[in-house]
Amino acid sequence: MRTTIACGIALSVLALASAQVREVWRYVYTPPQNDFAAQMTRAVRLSDGGLMLLGWVETPLNGRDALAIRLLPDGTQAWVYQLDGAGFDDAFVDAVERANELRLLGQFTDADGYLFAQVHHLTPAGQPSAVFTLARTPNAHLRPLRFLYFDGLFVAAEEVASGVSRAIFYEDNFTNYILFNRVNIRPWGVITNQTPVYDFLYGSVASSNTAIDTAYMAADSAIFRYSGAARGVDIPAAGVKNPVFPEDVVGIQSEGGYTGEDVVLIYHLYGSTLWGYRYSYLWHDDYAESLAMDVQENVYLLVKTVLWRGDPFERYTLRLARFSNNGRLLSDAELVDGGQPSLSGIVRVNPAGQRYVAVSGAFHPARFLMRVNASGQPLWRFPITIEPEALFAEPDGSLLVAGTLTTEVDYYNRFQQMAAVKYAPSGDIDGNGCVDDADLLQALFVFGQQGADLAADLNGDGVVDDADLLQVLFAFGQGC
Repeated sequence: MRTTIACGIALSVLALASAQVREVWRYVYTPPQNDFAAQMTRAVRLSDGGLMLLGWVETPLNGRDALAIRLLPDGTQAWVYQLDGAGFDDAFVDAVERANELRLLGQFTDADGYLFAQVHHLTPAGQPSAVFTLARTPNAHLRPLRFLYFDGLFVAAEEVASGVSRAIFYEDNFTNYILFNRVNIRPWGVITNQTPVYDFLYGSVASSNTAIDTAYMAADSAIFRYSGAARGVDIPAAGVKNPVFPEDVVGIQSEGGYTGEDVVLIYHLYGSTLWGYRYSYLWHDDYAESLAMDVQENVYLLVKTVLWRGDPFERYTLRLARFSNNGRLLSDAELVDGGQPSLSGIVRVNPAGQRYVAVSGAFHPARFLMRVNASGQPLWRFPITIEPEALFAEPDGSLLVAGTLTTEVDYYNRFQQMAAVKYAPSGDIDGNGCVDDADLLQALFVFGQQGADLAADLNGDGVVDDADLLQVLFAFGQGC
């Protein structure tokens, strides 16, 4: 039975269309020395359609320098901002546009080995205009997390003093970043969408009844907690915000129940829980990979499920579950039926409701992009060469992917580079590698139809119209 199912899945995957997008541009950052690595910590999409690539680059003197690269919308490198600190753990971790300038949040190491945080204000041309060092407790580590919004701009960070971790907030008062609040939460991350809507910090706290609880809060709000099974461990794994309203969804990795590892979704608004859902696939172990939300407030959960853990039949899979705006499970589909232990993915939805997934750690190919319909069934799949760490679904149907490109010099030597690629619809609707009359007919047969599941909607506006026909006509004959 298992063999029959596996063969059926394999045949269906082979039948997928695989050429509906094309590579528009590719950017690869090459360190000054080829055998040095450059690692991305975050990619931020800018308002002009460009990207900020943030991370670090190895140096021959003191380990790592903080690195920020601005890319123009056409993939051209505008400038590189590299900062040489005193220690080995320097990196830029976040960026935000504010008042006609760019602000970079960086992590650095002082001469005594303690982490500290700085905010660098840069002009649009990449020239530093001001640098602010965030205040910290003596002999303590201060690890910056992200910028976040709460009636203004804040910085969230983790302070570790005498072995105790706490969340700490700094407020931008236009002349400095002042200490705003300390909270007894071990912070894990920030749920934000880079818009002036209330953002949330999430983390964990210890409990006398349950081993670890999930906690989340805004910069100046009460702490909201989730406690699962007795003596269980509940830690935050993912989050997503409504792009318009101050609503967010927290994905919690919950352990301790009779089903093993589960994913708990909490839909939250102003301190109230709108709905919750405990997801478990046939009592196997499930791990939240990514969350997304569309304009109808449907929530998409990308989850890695480990089937038959510890058995000879152990298998790693990726599933996509879709929930309605009131917490009802609408669909649950398997996207990847087998992969490496490192199998992971990202799910994103563009303004028209089109759903895209970036996958790494799979088999044949190891990395790929895919577009799926409302039920999670693939519309097309496209192999890629970089490890996707950020995915942006653009309103015009194109995709921006940023991550790590690993180059193998020989069997023993390889190095990593920061990379970004833009993909756009190719006009090849049926995915046979040739833009021909069959693609034109497909667009004509559904002309005027609306929806997020139309393969012929090439420009991502939710309707098949003359703009989509023109894309096919302009690309007519390519690949044939």
